[in-house]
Amino acid sequence: MMAILALPSGWLTDRTRNMKWLYLSGRALSLPTFLLRSIARTWPFCILIEVWQAFSQRIMGPASQIIWISTLSDDDRVTGLSFHRMITSIAGIAAPMIAAFIVTYFGGLESADSIRPLFFIQFIVSVFVFGLLVTQMKEVTFARERRETGVFSHLFSVLNDVPGLKLLLLRQCVQTLISHVRMPFRGLYMVDVKGASAFILGWRGSVSTAITVCFSMPAGRLADRFGRRRVAYFSRVFGWAAILITIFTPLAHPEYLIVASLMEGLQTALFIGWTAFDQELIPLEGRGRWSGITMLTHGIIGVIAPVMGGLIWNLNPDLIWWINLIGDAFIVLPLMIMIPDIKRRKNQAAREL
Repeated sequence: MMAILALPSGWLTDRTRNMKWLYLSGRALSLPTFLLRSIARTWPFCILIEVWQAFSQRIMGPASQIIWISTLSDDDRVTGLSFHRMITSIAGIAAPMIAAFIVTYFGGLESADSIRPLFFIQFIVSVFVFGLLVTQMKEVTFARERRETGVFSHLFSVLNDVPGLKLLLLRQCVQTLISHVRMPFRGLYMVDVKGASAFILGWRGSVSTAITVCFSMPAGRLADRFGRRRVAYFSRVFGWAAILITIFTPLAHPEYLIVASLMEGLQTALFIGWTAFDQELIPLEGRGRWSGITMLTHGIIGVIAPVMGGLIWNLNPDLIWWINLIGDAFIVLPLMIMIPDIKRRKNQAAREL
């Protein structure tokens, strides 16, 4: 679905000046999906919900990035991202444990009906948040270049306009492939293979969120002091540690999975510098085209990767995690290092002049 919507989404974003209207339209379209999930009974109905959710996300996603980037200056971007992550994560500390209590109260993980109340609560909260956005969000404006090119040439022109984007796209494709191989089986692996309970899963979410809250601002300062990219490189070590702990967690001690979640939280917090670098590399006027390209490639990969994951799962569930570790260490990280820092070079050249 992402691949199908890639072209129209990129085209719509690049030709819409009112980003607030575009973002709120996508968010409004997504509201019913939470309520529909709470009443879904058949898998065809669930597929329709996912299609509708994908449609609304393709409208909302690129506009959200443009609004977010344009509200922060280059110098304040890491600090702003860190503060935003810390504030939004505070509410997530207790949420996983509350969800675990709700699921357990209504019957546990053995029944889908036990999870339905979570979707209804999500619907109520989303309606409230939407009301705040409608009344409080401000519009953003930026200059656009007028292009009279075909759809495909317009979409892919951003790759030639900005040096390093081809490597960035390749990195994202590899990251998407290895993560989507694992994603559908992540919870299944922890419950069926490692013996995790609902409360262990809840503690994992709480611990990861607590780490994000506590370390987001320090991670931002580290990124400003030692370099955004260097800190992002170092963050991968914690991700590798999380994978190894998960693989070697014995069935008798599934609580070790909580330690793995702690490592994941550290990786997420320290990766904030790369998020800022990623955003700065792509100009606002090219964000629609870039989103279209990434959606197209990720959509294609998203169809293939879960099938690959299923085949690998039948061979050995541990292999899914080993593929993530090897792919990240020997492909994703080297590609991150190879991507040129265009902005830094321009700043150095300007200082020399």
